[in-house]
This record gives sequence, structure tokens and C-alpha cells, in this order.
Amino acid sequence: MRILRNPRFWGAGTLTFVTVVGLIAAMLYISPPGNKMVTFFTDDAASITPGITVRVAGVTVGKIKDLSFEHNQVRVRATVDDGAFIGDESQVQVRMLTVVGGYFVNIDSLGSVPLGTRVIPKDRVELPYNLVKALVDATTVTEQVHTASINQSLNEVQHGLDGPNIQVVSSIIDAGTKLTETLDRQRGQVSDILDMSDEYLEELARYRDQFTQLIQKIAILEATLTLYGKGASAVAMGLAKIVQGLGPVTVFYANHRDEFLAKFSHWQQIVRTWADRSGLIVRILQRTRERMYHTLEVQNTRPELLATDLCIPLPESPC
Repeated sequence: MRILRNPRFWGAGTLTFVTVVGLIAAMLYISPPGNKMVTFFTDDAASITPGITVRVAGVTVGKIKDLSFEHNQVRVRATVDDGAFIGDESQVQVRMLTVVGGYFVNIDSLGSVPLGTRVIPKDRVELPYNLVKALVDATTVTEQVHTASINQSLNEVQHGLDGPNIQVVSSIIDAGTKLTETLDRQRGQVSDILDMSDEYLEELARYRDQFTQLIQKIAILEATLTLYGKGASAVAMGLAKIVQGLGPVTVFYANHRDEFLAKFSHWQQIVRTWADRSGLIVRILQRTRERMYHTLEVQNTRPELLATDLCIPLPESPC
């Protein structure tokens, strides 16, 4: 009982209790229950801060615990849920959280063996865009460029533009100026042609009724000549039949046979000539009417009915 009354006992007990609680708290802080530690190296930790989230396949499984500098690299430790599998070949990407800013750590879990206490090397850690690194990489690329050939080419271009060669450039500029002036003049001529076309269409629209009447009259004349041509052909055929029927009568004119045949051939030739010329006139009228029709067709003003649209049947010439 004296021991319980000794203050040294209570002091030592209190110190021991505080020490045990501190150790337990430290253990819980270092390795919380239900979590495991994942460590990786990187050469730039500017975008990594303690407390940012760690994700696997888009799911938040932990957060960054702390960072420490070791030689020429940075050790980053993160606490991850025990249920999240992290393979021994996993890769780490530090990605932007939003366009405005913010970052998170994404782990691509690769491999069939758990990572355990091993550390992910920095060659499997991908950081966001870094301007300094981009400039360093660009310098590495430009180191392979042979500047001597480029310098020689620039010098040749410079020498080519010295002395009388400058006149060549002036001539090219003058030629371009003249070409521009020519195009401007041609543009004015095209404008004049378009204006004249507009005036022509306006005048054509003004005399539309007269054109319509003229087309109708030409169609009537064409149809009339066509009928007369068919009639002339029928007359020639009928005359031939009459001559065949008068064959016995011509026996009495045997002594005048040559004269009779000459006159008959002369009149037959006259009829054929008239028929041929009538057909030529009909074709000319038809061509003229078609041209005038196409002229009016542009404005969709075709007459409703023309004489050529009708058909009059004749003997030996049905419709």
C-alpha cells in the first residue's frame, strides 16, 4: 500500500502510459489500420502535395502522406486501402484535376504480384506537362541539327539578293502589279457585260407579248407549208397514177412521144423542186421558231398552244 502512496510510482506509471499511447498513435499514424503504404520516386514533385487523392481506375483509394528528398530524386509515400490491389509493375501518373488547377495521383495497377514494400521507380512515373522539361527535350533534338548547311543556304540567299539581282525582285513586283491592273480592267469589262445582259433581259421581257405573237404566226406558217408540202406530194402521186391510166391514150401520140415525155418530166421536176424548197423553208421556220421559243423559255413564258402542236391528217400522211 505504501507503493501506491509513493508519488514516484504514479509518475513512472503515468510516463509509461503516455509512452504507450504515443507509440500506438505513432503506429496508427504511420500505418493506419486497413491501409497500406505505396511508395514511388519522382524527379519533380512541384505538382504533388501531401493530402491530394490517390485513385485506382478512377476510384479514390487513398491520399499522399508525405514527401522526402533523397539524393537526386523525391520519395513520395501514399496510404492506400488494403482492398486495392497494387501490382509490382504498376505505373503512376500525376494528372490535372480540373482545367483551373489541382492534381491527383492515378495508379495503373499492373502485374500479378503485389507491390508490397517495393518502390515504384521514377521511370514508371509520368508527370504533367512541364515547360522546363519540354525545353530541355527540344534542346536535345536541336543538338542533332547541322547548322552549317543552314548557314550556308542563308548566305547563298543573301548573296542572291545583292547587286543586280535586286532588279529581278523589282521586275517580279512590277509584273504582279500589272497583272493586278489587268484583272481590275477585266473585272470592269465583265461588269459591263453583265449590265448589258440585264438590259437585254429587261427589253426582252418588255416585248414578250410581241415575241409570243410572232412565234404563233411562224408556227401557223410552218404548219401551212407542211400541209402544202404533203399536198404537193399527194398531187405528184396522183398525177403519176393518172399518167399510168392514160397509157392506152398515149399510143395515139407515139409519134410525139419524146416531146410528151419531156414536158411531163419538166412539170414533174417543177413539182419536186417546189416540194424540196418547201421543206427547206419549213426547216428554216422551225429553227427560227425553236430559237425564239428557247429565248422565251428562259422566262417561262411559252405560249399555251401553237399551230405546230396540232396534226391535220391527209391521204397517205396520217398523224
